[in-house]
Amino acid sequence: MIATVAISLAISLAACGTQSGGSGDGGDVTISFAWWGSDSRATITKQAVELFQQRNPTIKVQTTFSAYAAYWEKVATQTAGGNPPDVMTMDTRYLSEYGQRKVLLDLKEGPGKQISLAEINPELANTGQLDGKQYAVPWAQNTSALVYDPAAYQAAGVDMTGPMTWEQFRAAAEKVSASKGFQTRGVTDFGMIDSALEIWLRQRGKGMFTPDGKLGFGPQELREYWDLASRFRTSKAASAAEVTASYNTSPEQAPFGKKLTAAEFAYDGIYPSYQKAYGTDLKVAPYPTDDPANLGQYRRPAMFLSVSARGKAQEASAKLVEFLINDPEAAKILGTDRGLPPNLKNRAQLAASATGTSKVIFDFEASLEAKLGPAPAVPPKGAGAIQKLLQRTYEEVAFERLSIDAAVSRFFAEAQKDLQ
Repeated sequence: MIATVAISLAISLAACGTQSGGSGDGGDVTISFAWWGSDSRATITKQAVELFQQRNPTIKVQTTFSAYAAYWEKVATQTAGGNPPDVMTMDTRYLSEYGQRKVLLDLKEGPGKQISLAEINPELANTGQLDGKQYAVPWAQNTSALVYDPAAYQAAGVDMTGPMTWEQFRAAAEKVSASKGFQTRGVTDFGMIDSALEIWLRQRGKGMFTPDGKLGFGPQELREYWDLASRFRTSKAASAAEVTASYNTSPEQAPFGKKLTAAEFAYDGIYPSYQKAYGTDLKVAPYPTDDPANLGQYRRPAMFLSVSARGKAQEASAKLVEFLINDPEAAKILGTDRGLPPNLKNRAQLAASATGTSKVIFDFEASLEAKLGPAPAVPPKGAGAIQKLLQRTYEEVAFERLSIDAAVSRFFAEAQKDLQ
């Protein structure tokens, strides 16, 4: 809800004259660029920005980055002050929130027209559209995955090469926990992860949200999902509550990154950062499913790039986005840290010479290509609040402060307010 309040304040400020639309590119300009991610992501992103500045010596780029949650708090505060980043990474959870309030530039018009979408899969490119306006451009493509330590599963006698049902995976994760004396658990508890809930729902023909902006599931589905997660936790296949409470989207700080678990549900684009944090070779696998014909996974934007509609240097900002999306040398520097390059020509060139973690991601997505379903509609305003609500409410279940039934009731009561 902080983001909602902050953006609302920004609109009031804009009405008082804070909005500035011009390009401001008559001479040297300075633009701000903010993203979320790990230290390793920051290193390569700054390298790409340095190359951009070498090619565009009249444009200086000031960069900042944060972990996911801290990033959105900071962007909300900056937006409230009428000064959001000129170029910012955007998430599907917040695209409606910022797009509908005119914080983001329509990239189909004016300065944004220099950003070419010609080499991006149209289905992927369209995920950045809202109400006919292109408020964001996909910076990478990824899909959901189970990232795991193959040595830990092999040592426990588990074969991870074939498809698994959810119960088969629970039993496998429990074996890993037992082999580690239950000090390390087989998988991080996924009950609070909205992306895991989304895939589980899609496997059952449901979705997180409906096209008209309502929840796409009811109390029965959430109860079943939390029952499933709780079976993992109580059988010690999944992490204990005090470990799960430290979960965030920074691989270094997540239970798996700290070697407190041997697997975690995430996106394949985060796999290289997990491997760096973990320190040994890891692998990726599809989600477990009780329906072999439906993995529930889809081709999704790992994140977007957006340009501020308040910025004074929109031409320069759009030029940076065009470079990061389409330049072949930028694609080489950025690799697969966020996922597959959105530009299909760049993707093909990188795939042909890929090694190490990059090759793992290319091969994983190639193996799933025919099984990936269509992307859902852009989530409604309030989707970010729903993510936080899911995590906050499930923690009450994990710590046994609320029964599942009571937690489900609380979730739906609060969710209705978040989506109003």
